[in-house]
Amino acid sequence: MPGSSPQKLAAVFLAAVCAAFAAAARADDAPPAVFGGHGVTFSYPLTWQHIDAQFTIQFGKPLWSEFFAPPAPAPPQPTDPAAQPPAAPGVLYDVVAITAFRLPVAITKKTVARYKSAIQAGVAQLAARGGGSLTSPASRVVVGGLPGYRFELTMQADETTMLQSRIVVVFKKKTEYFFNCQSVKDGPLAADVSGGCDQVTRSFRAGR
Repeated sequence: MPGSSPQKLAAVFLAAVCAAFAAAARADDAPPAVFGGHGVTFSYPLTWQHIDAQFTIQFGKPLWSEFFAPPAPAPPQPTDPAAQPPAAPGVLYDVVAITAFRLPVAITKKTVARYKSAIQAGVAQLAARGGGSLTSPASRVVVGGLPGYRFELTMQADETTMLQSRIVVVFKKKTEYFFNCQSVKDGPLAADVSGGCDQVTRSFRAGR
């Protein structure tokens, strides 16, 4: 791919984030909250927390990153044999992260298809670095009028915890917006993360 690389186009992958605090109590019918900053706006569930966090697996240097997490479920009873073991202190697996990167080339609706293979290769490489793999190939998406691709993948958080992630990568000329909607595979917050991801991507708008 002239002037760029898969690592630069799909520049970040989240295996877990170190969160500043846990989320608050849940209210299913609450109106959305709205984020505005970095020249973008989007809504997310009101009961979710906007958290301070950092990536544990990352390529490239982001312009900015924002993290949002649903309320944590009640801890499982120790006698429940099906219960997932708790995450390590300070580690949060169920999260929606939005990150922006500056690219060396401009990508538009007319040119995005020529970068498809390189973008998919980059996401696959990042998944492999997290001990996982792609579970679906790239599918074309438009988010807030911006062209890009969606991927589904799994990754290994630790010896006992498998994660699933929806990755959406869209482009506004030389800016890449990277969405990672990640949860414990088949975990208690998987549906919440999926719904929150839908809300964020449906409402996302990038200004001029």
